[in-house]
Amino acid sequence: MKIRDITIRAGRSLRQAKARTILTSLAIGVGAFTIVLSLAAGSGGRAYTADIISSNTNVKELYVQPKPDVNNDPTKPKKYSTDPTMSYGGGFSVKLLKDSDIDKLNKIKNVESVTPVYLVTVKYVTRQGQDKYQASVATYNESVKVDYVAGSADGIDKKGVIIPDSYVEALGFKSPEGAIGKDVQIAAEKGSSSLVAPEIKPFNFTVVGVYEQSALAVSGSDSLRLSKDDTKALYDFTTEGTAQHGTYVGATVIAKDVADVNDIKADIGKAGYEAQTAEDLMSFIFQFINVLQGILIGFGALAVLTSVFGIINTQYISVLERTQQIGLMKALGMSRRDVGRLFKLEAAWIGFLGGALGAGAAILVGVIGNPIIAKALKLGDINLLIFEPLTVIGVIVGLVLVAVAAGILPARKAAKLDPIEALRTE
Repeated sequence: MKIRDITIRAGRSLRQAKARTILTSLAIGVGAFTIVLSLAAGSGGRAYTADIISSNTNVKELYVQPKPDVNNDPTKPKKYSTDPTMSYGGGFSVKLLKDSDIDKLNKIKNVESVTPVYLVTVKYVTRQGQDKYQASVATYNESVKVDYVAGSADGIDKKGVIIPDSYVEALGFKSPEGAIGKDVQIAAEKGSSSLVAPEIKPFNFTVVGVYEQSALAVSGSDSLRLSKDDTKALYDFTTEGTAQHGTYVGATVIAKDVADVNDIKADIGKAGYEAQTAEDLMSFIFQFINVLQGILIGFGALAVLTSVFGIINTQYISVLERTQQIGLMKALGMSRRDVGRLFKLEAAWIGFLGGALGAGAAILVGVIGNPIIAKALKLGDINLLIFEPLTVIGVIVGLVLVAVAAGILPARKAAKLDPIEALRTE
């Protein structure tokens, strides 16, 4: 008997028991739904993470910090060191980089540039005739995604500043375009404790760009962006006369070529520092996403395992109900092999229907849920559920194979039935 004819016969048999077929398929569908949705969430999470990292870092960029003291016993007094540190209270502190460390990093082979991380605290930002507003300052980084609503970064090296659009109205500008070319003042306070009255000095800058915060940006949120030299000038002024002057929490190292990144990381480690690349950050986050995805897939696998017993039970009942029919088919010349195939194909149909229903429901949830999630989390046009066609097809095919495996025992029972005994059965 041809496979095509057996397949059609299997479909006809399942239609005769619609309720049982649908209920068994739905049991598989629950597992398919969970697995497909988990895989989509994993794909979306990895894509979103990759977008965040690519929008906020450069693949040629390494973040460098001093190596922490790993041999210190926290139960014993810490040995005094002349190395600069930043204390966070509770006995916790971190080592800082010095200018000599920056020079040392610059001498590493294939390093294009080294930029210290300037932690600048400013008093306020204002312009003539306007109120003063609190503000934060960040160094402009061309590798960080910036969505301009007016202007650009051109001219930032000439005492230029890029401001967030949230400051446009506050500083008295009629529009983002109207802010371009206008002067603003950023006031900083000298940190010397020896002064009776702290010195507050205004620094004049010209607005060259206005930006809105990107949904993918994680750093410099609502910060005034200045060039490296201007940020350094503010940092030097605010730390002058303090222990933090000429020290930095870290530094950004840019490699000359992407191929040099791992070699530079190794050389930085040999020089006594710790370095992290964009790839390091991605691998850590991806590992976290994969663990969560694995947990969700595990729940789906449990649902599929439960449905396997449902398929076995359904097929056994089908064999018992159709004993006479099986005997008649054998008496008319149907081989044991074809009888076994018939029941295996019925199981395959159940697996296919369950997989298709579950996958279809998951995709429908994704289509409806993506814009809702994006709106709730303010992600713009970003989708956190990404369905990859090959993955969905793979899940359905996998469930078909699982269903066929579950139908093997009932199929063997049907194939071994004696046709004469089966015809006598009432």
